[in-house]
Amino acid sequence: MQVHQALVVGATSEIGAAVATELSARTDRITLWGRDAERLRAAAAGCRSAHVRTREVDVSDDAAMATGLAALREDGPLGVAVWTPGLFDWADGQDSDPARWRALAEVNLTAPAVFTSLVLPDLVAAAPSALVYLGSGAGHVAYPHNAAYVATKHGLTGLARATYLDVRAHGVKVSLVSPGMVAAGGSLLAPMTDEQRAALLRPEDVAAAVAFVVDFPDRGCPTEIHLQPHRLP
Repeated sequence: MQVHQALVVGATSEIGAAVATELSARTDRITLWGRDAERLRAAAAGCRSAHVRTREVDVSDDAAMATGLAALREDGPLGVAVWTPGLFDWADGQDSDPARWRALAEVNLTAPAVFTSLVLPDLVAAAPSALVYLGSGAGHVAYPHNAAYVATKHGLTGLARATYLDVRAHGVKVSLVSPGMVAAGGSLLAPMTDEQRAALLRPEDVAAAVAFVVDFPDRGCPTEIHLQPHRLP
């Protein structure tokens, strides 16, 4: 689907940058949000769109997100929004630091919920359009030693499912892309051999799933996509 304008939140991560590269071929304008100016520039350099903008945005700052969306409106309708930020932690439930719990809840659940409420009016107005959340296998299955992460990712799954039901009649596709182990971010913190690490999903695999949602005919919606590496030794 070719759209006038797309937004990738969290484009400073490896997955976010891969999503930006993939979507840049499907839009006239693409905006990348993140907290690191240097990484934003690198992500922008990988885009194939004729017009790429970057903006430093901390997703825990509601006002910054609202201001960023207001700036996007000056460039016309927003047809695609992709949410990729996430915070990971290793800790047993009984050992979790309350401050860390709050930080994970803020980034993994509260911030996307706030973003959803801010961006949906734009996506409804531009429909047919798409909102894609980057989830996790931990949003569907419980794992030991990262209770806070599992809990918040389950919350994101619920947010995506409920949001889809709210806006499906308005022509907005809402999808949750949930990858398993990816050769990026928190997955690389897991103990594994070099051979196992080489068999993990790549950020561009996740980006391909996001593009699948965007390209899917508007009469349907791939509401949830689960990705797993299937050649692990």
